[in-house]
Amino acid sequence: MPDRVLPLPAQQAKDLFRSIFSGDPALVAWAPGRVNLIGEHTDYNDGWVLPVASDRCTALAVRLRPDRTVQLYSAYHREACSFSLDTDQSLAGGDLSRWALYPLGICRQFVLAGYAIKGFDAVIRGDVPLGGGMSSSAALEVATAQALMALHQIALEPLTVARLCQRAEHETVGVQCGIMDQATACLGRAGHAIQLDCRSLAYDYIPFNLPDTALIVCDSGVRHDLATSAYNERRHQCAEATVLLAQAAGRKDQIVALRDVTAQEFEQYGSVLPPILRRRARHVISENSRVHAAAAALRAGDVRQLGDLMNASHISLRDDYEVSSPELDALVAIATTLPGVWGARMMGAGFGGSIVALVSQEAIPALSATIAQEYPARTGHQATLYTVQVGGGPGIDGPA
Repeated sequence: MPDRVLPLPAQQAKDLFRSIFSGDPALVAWAPGRVNLIGEHTDYNDGWVLPVASDRCTALAVRLRPDRTVQLYSAYHREACSFSLDTDQSLAGGDLSRWALYPLGICRQFVLAGYAIKGFDAVIRGDVPLGGGMSSSAALEVATAQALMALHQIALEPLTVARLCQRAEHETVGVQCGIMDQATACLGRAGHAIQLDCRSLAYDYIPFNLPDTALIVCDSGVRHDLATSAYNERRHQCAEATVLLAQAAGRKDQIVALRDVTAQEFEQYGSVLPPILRRRARHVISENSRVHAAAAALRAGDVRQLGDLMNASHISLRDDYEVSSPELDALVAIATTLPGVWGARMMGAGFGGSIVALVSQEAIPALSATIAQEYPARTGHQATLYTVQVGGGPGIDGPA
């Protein structure tokens, strides 16, 4: 695209393509990872989220082939995979490496939608940490979709692309994810957060204007795998809690997700839930409230209030939703003891990955030094810190 600078991973993917496949790629497409300020595990409950697109991205350098074969090389994994567009791709898995299921799933969705896509060669390269809670998977999905659209002159609206990518993850990868990650990768705007209603997909851009304040993502060094974690279990628990609360409130037609349960209704009818379901529902209902409060704090430039809400979110994720881990808790505990750290919480599905912290610029050196010293002593792991800029959405370099 002529109005934006080519991200480094996009240039690297183009260069690597020449050595892997010989010749030049037709184009390179990319999409950003995301950092969610607040609103965790609310998206698949039809709730609200407040993410930003990061300045880190995943890129695909691609070129059409004369046959129906897709050949992929992932620089992340230093591995090649291939599949045929004519193969029955109704089952996730098979003999493909897990990373290849994401582009496979996108291809399958285009085929199911009736588009006559062709085989292609592609090199994948990026700087979104794998398994670190910044949604490298959605970045790969959206980048693949952007590449297919450009190669085949297909025009789709951003949220149509997001839904397509979500279906690919559900049906091919086997993760019943919400829409937040894919929507953020499609809608990202530099310097802005996105307040997204995950039911209607209505959204507002909120300027991320917090002077002398940085977003720091701290990778715990502990990987997670959404398909084998308790992610899908949490989703099922929320659905069960929704049914029980709707019955108790006499609103079976109106309460179809936990977002429809008011705080007053939960206070009145929450006792009908078994303790574990009560905790799960309490997190989602309270987290939705925190998203609205956080959006208001961001609009007002109130960094202290935003930080307090992030801290409360982590406690809820740790105690009620039970998706944190000792490593994530240690990082949050270390960070929040330091002056100038306004708030910190685990980010992403949990059970590993990263925390996100809202930090004054002058506090970054102390945060980095303290985590480097204390985190390995507490956990035996090394952490990696990233300063995240609020980046833009997907892009294409080449004929579109």
